[in-house]
Amino acid sequence: MGQNVMKSTTGRSNFDRFSIITSLVIVSIISIFFLTNPDQAIKIAGDIFTLIAYNFGTPILWYAFGLVILAAYFVFSKYGHIRMGNEKPEFSTFSYIAMMALAGVGSGTVYWAFLEWSYYIKTPPFAIEAGSVTAAEWAVTYSLHHWGIIAWAIYAITAIPVMYSFYIRKNRSLKISDVVMSMIKNKATAKIVGRVIDIMYPIALIFGLIIVLSLGVPIISAAVSLLFGISDSLVLKLSMLVIVAALLIASSFFGIEKGMQKISNNGTYFVVALALYILIFGPTQFILENTSSSIAIWAQNFIKMSLYTDAINQAKFPQSWTAYFWAYWMIFIPLMCVFVTKVSKGRTIREVVVCMIGGGTAGIAALFSIVGSFMMKTQLDGKVEISKMVSEGQASEAIVKALDTLPLSSVILVVFIISTFLLLVTTLDGSVFTVACNTQKELDEKNNPSTYLKIFWCLIIVALPTIFITVNAPVQSMQSAILIFALPILLLTSYMLFKTVGYMRADYSHLNVMEIQAMHKLESVVEKEEEVLEPVGGVLAESQQQG
Repeated sequence: MGQNVMKSTTGRSNFDRFSIITSLVIVSIISIFFLTNPDQAIKIAGDIFTLIAYNFGTPILWYAFGLVILAAYFVFSKYGHIRMGNEKPEFSTFSYIAMMALAGVGSGTVYWAFLEWSYYIKTPPFAIEAGSVTAAEWAVTYSLHHWGIIAWAIYAITAIPVMYSFYIRKNRSLKISDVVMSMIKNKATAKIVGRVIDIMYPIALIFGLIIVLSLGVPIISAAVSLLFGISDSLVLKLSMLVIVAALLIASSFFGIEKGMQKISNNGTYFVVALALYILIFGPTQFILENTSSSIAIWAQNFIKMSLYTDAINQAKFPQSWTAYFWAYWMIFIPLMCVFVTKVSKGRTIREVVVCMIGGGTAGIAALFSIVGSFMMKTQLDGKVEISKMVSEGQASEAIVKALDTLPLSSVILVVFIISTFLLLVTTLDGSVFTVACNTQKELDEKNNPSTYLKIFWCLIIVALPTIFITVNAPVQSMQSAILIFALPILLLTSYMLFKTVGYMRADYSHLNVMEIQAMHKLESVVEKEEEVLEPVGGVLAESQQQG
């Protein structure tokens, strides 16, 4: 039976050809439009941004804040004890948090960690004067907010319906469409909705990854250019893409257990080394003081920052930034739902939520506060005109020049290059896995997609950004355009969460906390208890016979 499954998962007949071909045709048409009509593409992207962020900004803010409330509910209620498969977790807690964190943020983190504060100094919230001391105090604070608690709640909570369907209700599919179809009673409607999801999922993901690669690769090439004293040419950028592709294919070939786990662990080590180096050899006192101030302001104003809409002043800061970031995070929800489900075997819902929100927020807060404060101080001291360089389209060069001000700059540049590479590959690896799962009809007995299909998507995901980088296409306008997927994802995940909470109540409402814990006790623990009880039972029986 196992051999037949394996055979079918590597055969062409097991691939969802219709979804693959249709999504690639649509991606190609949209890409050609962006490449041949950049001015028109920028205008359309701007219209989409205005439609989503400005007109639907408030519902997006409430949706994201609602997920935090739901996260607290799962952590403190009895339903948090429901375990995703009654067996020992596959990965250590460190590897588990590292894989989810790096898959969720990727190399985009590098760009925003170093530069996000510079945007907020120029366009601060709450009618604060641009460039003022108060604007600077809020700058790193808002970057922590946009990559912190709410951001991770978006991923952690929306993954619960897929996990619950897979591990508890035993719907043995990691396809989002199959999960949604199982929730819809009308079969005809379910089939239509499922097919739409199958087609739209790869499209949203591919365009999201075009942006990730198009932001990440220029940063790496700028660092390599400075390190080796060579021109930051198109050839260098394409060479970096080739290395990314090679690492990605190798990781996909070895799988999550052997490939991505090692890459994400090493990526975490290098990112930690990068942050510690900047903290120790950079402006240490300023970094610590600004970090303390930023965390204090964030803690004091968390609800205000989460729900503030600027209704009176109408400067549109929350719509342009906070709602935009939540919508952008939402684009990758389908990716993270499947990926988190795959790596969460043996974890309770409470563990998933705490590890993702707690671990992700702690790591991001440390990275953004250290790196952001360092960059801000570099500008305040007049060493590098970072804000000016960013506004002139030299963002990658601004990061590298700031790092070059540190002692032993060649060492930190090497660490920076490696960490950015590993962040990029981890994000892409998680993406390849999930898109392969969603374009294959049946997975193997270990719930993995075909290696051939993963390699196919590796090539597609790297090929498109190569074209965009080669012709210098308006990638940032596409970053606005893909927000159009945010609203359907918001509605879809809201429906999935509503149905899943209903399933939980039907399955567990009659049980108390102790009963749920007993039901989901790990098999290894149960086996040990039985081993202890058996000899005791034998002694009791023997004593009764003697009596």
